[in-house]
Amino acid sequence: RPEHPDTEGVRCNLVPGVGELFVMPCLTTSGRADILFWEGIPGGPLDVFAGVKDPAEHLSLTLELMERYVPWEYARATKVELTDAGGTLAGRYAPTVRNPIGRLPGGGLVLGVADVVVANDPITGQGSNSASKCAAAYLASIVERGDKPFDEEWMRATFDRYWATAQHVTKWTNAMLAPPPEHILNLIGAAGELQPVADRFANGFNDPADFENYFYDPEKTQAYLVEVSGAGAA
Repeated sequence: RPEHPDTEGVRCNLVPGVGELFVMPCLTTSGRADILFWEGIPGGPLDVFAGVKDPAEHLSLTLELMERYVPWEYARATKVELTDAGGTLAGRYAPTVRNPIGRLPGGGLVLGVADVVVANDPITGQGSNSASKCAAAYLASIVERGDKPFDEEWMRATFDRYWATAQHVTKWTNAMLAPPPEHILNLIGAAGELQPVADRFANGFNDPADFENYFYDPEKTQAYLVEVSGAGAA
């Protein structure tokens, strides 16, 4: 639970070469709380939770790392307590795109949904967004199919329909896992000064396809910033 219950919004603290601490407000079955979420580089200083089973030890280790790497956040969390004995979680996985169709022992086919087939790192917060968009794409394909069989060909076409959106989520998420290049730092810096840049970047959480137009390529980024700066000056 937070020491400051009026705190709102997600706070992200980047520690170069180490990882990130996210502080995320949430509502639990026992009331308002904040999630202290470390996301670390495999094999790095934050990769120390393997084998930690005791919730109190988990919390103590989390706070120790906060004190070492983000003391400004630690200063806000000195009086935290767990919401309950199950209030800790640790794990890891590699971002993966799987074959969307599975074959059952009896020969039947199943079509995977959402992060069963497209598992992205949570750094961009796209899990629920992607699951909702996958469900919408699959529903549209089901309705359009009518009385025709839901065979393997249909399953692949249905997944491809979802992948048309999901591929942009995957590309953006993987890009955000890497150390940001100079043009991205310039873009994020500009977002702090220019509202249109901040708005466009924020809207990318809903439509990551737009990042193709100004995010990945340094020349496109520079051209976009020049355009926005010029419009602001005018």
